[in-house]
Amino acid sequence: MALIGATAALLALASVAQCEETKSPFQRFAERCLEHGPRYDQTVALAKERGWPDLADDMTVGIQPLGEPTTFQGWLVSSDGTSPFEAVVVARGALGQKTVESCTMAFAGTDAAAFERIFASKGAAGASGEQKGQGRVRKFFTIEREGVKEALTLDLPIYPNGADEVVASVVAEQQIEN
Repeated sequence: MALIGATAALLALASVAQCEETKSPFQRFAERCLEHGPRYDQTVALAKERGWPDLADDMTVGIQPLGEPTTFQGWLVSSDGTSPFEAVVVARGALGQKTVESCTMAFAGTDAAAFERIFASKGAAGASGEQKGQGRVRKFFTIEREGVKEALTLDLPIYPNGADEVVASVVAEQQIEN
């Protein structure tokens, strides 16, 4: 009987992992960062629960969008060696008198054009600017959810090839849950 219970638990875990793998990078970004805004404490708890390995501090700082975060943490989400690079980074800092949080995901081996198309098809964000660099473009958007403005950033290659590096971020004022 215990063997059947253990087997059922393993199959349930495998199906959750397989379901996670079948989601597009945009869907994973939407679930972890976009749908509810940046959630620093919840993301830290999720990372511990799932046993995600820590991302090196220099990579974490390089990925997060806040100039000088007061605290930050990052994890390697795909650490099995067979999946493309995927990381999630959360940070907390100050912008003026407000405490803000950010949630960022970085992907390698991703179709950047498809990621951007899906993002645009959601229609909730308004474009607020663009900044071109050497080989990359950073696109800025804003959304307002329940009276709270959020800043979104997509960092994409100028010439996507279907196996691209994509970095997507959300920054919003810290929400204190009761």
